[in-house]
Amino acid sequence: MSLQSHYQDTYLSEDRRAPADLLREVTGSSRGLYKFAVESKDRFLPDRDWRGLRVLELGAGRGGVSLLLAGLGADVTILDFSPAALAQAETLFQLEGHQVTTVLGDVTHPDVHLPQRYDLLVDSHLLHCLTENPDRASYYRLVSDHLAPDGIFIAETMVHRKKLYIPDGFMFDERNVLWQMIGKWTPVRKILDSLDLERELTEAQFKIAYFYYYAQFGFVPHKSFLDLPESILPAAVRFVLQNRQP
Repeated sequence: MSLQSHYQDTYLSEDRRAPADLLREVTGSSRGLYKFAVESKDRFLPDRDWRGLRVLELGAGRGGVSLLLAGLGADVTILDFSPAALAQAETLFQLEGHQVTTVLGDVTHPDVHLPQRYDLLVDSHLLHCLTENPDRASYYRLVSDHLAPDGIFIAETMVHRKKLYIPDGFMFDERNVLWQMIGKWTPVRKILDSLDLERELTEAQFKIAYFYYYAQFGFVPHKSFLDLPESILPAAVRFVLQNRQP
């Protein structure tokens, strides 16, 4: 089974859930990244109003961050490669009385069509799901191509720490890729050292406006890791990027 099919099946398995219950779960799990988006906009785009601000959430799933930002007046677009996730997102936006533009696409493919540039791009825990270098480079190009001249790209992503426990059903290789047994061994996470991530962002020709390593945060890669102490889970980095001016 491909990773895309795995995610699609996961979303389809929740189609029968009550929309109100799904709404509480989606908004609740998105509040941390939502707060970081608000703080970053207020810091780096202080003169811009939320009303009409063009926002793109990448790897959005059900669009929890965008749903909360739409409540502030933002003009939101969400992109994901799962039709089921986008359909559920549309239901949640309708429930809250907000508009959303949905785009079905894979960020690792250069032919993804997006209608405009955006003031705020939000990585919805997508970057660490891109395990191969060509895919990550394609993603960075998509971000750069769709950032408005003064726009910002924000992300929260998992990074490596020295004490990292790998439970049964997973393995971690020398390229910092976490593999999961999903019928066969499948690469599911790229967990770089924070210094290597910073170097990768610089080599992708971004200006790093903010980059902070949160050692106290334990990032759960999968529900199989839920009972582990935070000290042996991946740590977190939050960053804000801008395009370098020519």
